[in-house]
Amino acid sequence: MTRIRLAYSLVWIAILLAFGVPTAAPAAGIELSATTIKQGEAVEVTVYVSEVGRNPVLRFGGRVWPLYRIGQEGLRTYIGTDPFTRPGTQRITVESGARKGVVLFSRGITVQRVSFPTRRLRLDPDKFALLDPKLIAIERQKVGTALRYLSSGQHWDGAFIVPVEGRRTSPYGVISVYQGRRRGWHRGTDFAAPVGTPVYAANHGIVRLAEPVPVSGNAVFIDHGFGVVTSYLHMSAIYVKAGQRVRKGTLIGAVGATGLSTGPHLHWALRTNGVLVDPLPWTR
Repeated sequence: MTRIRLAYSLVWIAILLAFGVPTAAPAAGIELSATTIKQGEAVEVTVYVSEVGRNPVLRFGGRVWPLYRIGQEGLRTYIGTDPFTRPGTQRITVESGARKGVVLFSRGITVQRVSFPTRRLRLDPDKFALLDPKLIAIERQKVGTALRYLSSGQHWDGAFIVPVEGRRTSPYGVISVYQGRRRGWHRGTDFAAPVGTPVYAANHGIVRLAEPVPVSGNAVFIDHGFGVVTSYLHMSAIYVKAGQRVRKGTLIGAVGATGLSTGPHLHWALRTNGVLVDPLPWTR
């Protein structure tokens, strides 16, 4: 009898090894990649549809964040923070799409305050003139139109690459003071390099904008899916077109000093669902 039971157990072990041990479903309807982040960082949020019903609504920081489908029972998004994000513990909530205002799940996340440094710059009159509100409005309209419809699937694969070989001159979050007047935070990273230095796509995606704009000069915006977009500004040349699919490392342009620039450099930025975050953590 003992031999029969032993043989029976060995058969079941063989079956489990062959087909895999069933895994338990997630204990909660919402999972976060981190529960503590700094201003300028992003968090990955996954929602399990089978536990929250159809069309759930995700809220954080006073706004609704889009959710993108992953597989049959999952939704995902990337919540970005910036210097405007209130530090402290806040709630990420998932509400029922059918019953407005009914909170199904709630998770706390702590946003740590960052003491951003200050940079003071003197611009030539022709460069300073680019801060004309009318020109800024024109650029915002062009970029907004180009990014109105983004991919609902993920294009990128693995860590992003730094798009240019150069010395980092202005990190994310620096407070910019032009002609003695504060102009807000620098929501990107600058790399100084000679004019003509190659600029490469940081990851796979679809080019959504590739043209000169008033303030950013020659610019390229790449849609990586799930609301993640990288931008490459002030270039001397553009080698891609809107609608073109690019791979990580594709040559897309060359360093320049077009638009609001004090010298040759690449301004590289990354936004998650409309919020400009620090791009460097995405390279790690």
